[in-house]
Amino acid sequence: MKTLIVLAAVMLAMPSAYAAQQKPAAKEAPTRQTTPAAERAAPEPPIGLPINTRLDLTITDDHGSGQPISKTVSVMTADRSWGRIRTQGEVTTPDNRRLPVILNVDARPTLIKDNRARVELTIEYRPAIEAFVAPPAAAGARPDANGLPPNVNEGLTVVLEDGKSMLISQSADPITDRKVKVEAKLTILR
Repeated sequence: MKTLIVLAAVMLAMPSAYAAQQKPAAKEAPTRQTTPAAERAAPEPPIGLPINTRLDLTITDDHGSGQPISKTVSVMTADRSWGRIRTQGEVTTPDNRRLPVILNVDARPTLIKDNRARVELTIEYRPAIEAFVAPPAAAGARPDANGLPPNVNEGLTVVLEDGKSMLISQSADPITDRKVKVEAKLTILR
């Protein structure tokens, strides 16, 4: 009789113990089983809006003597897309050296609220202005060890407002009075 009572008590306790073990597993199992593989994957980066932008960069090179020289570069690209411009040439100095002339720009605008965009930029600029083609001592400029004019290489991220120009960088030559300024103007094309 004692055995029968103990057996009955064990059988009554068994379903509640079994159910207690199943509850946590029941909570986790549907999440794992009902979530499609596509939802578990890392989200894709968002595609930009179907809007083009134009970025106008004006590079002003003031080498300390004479008129500053300005160059303008325009890059048109879609929202969140890279625009890339590569220009390269050569000039020959009076002493028959060939110097490279470089103006490279990479730009990637990301439209944000209030008619503004966050713009990632890289700029590489190596001029062939009269100051560097003429004898350097006369113009106050000094080429580097390879006889090349000083190079400007910049990488920056700025927030620009539609239709407004902004001075985004100003660099100074560590040896001479030369200053290179870069102004940017963003136009959102609708």
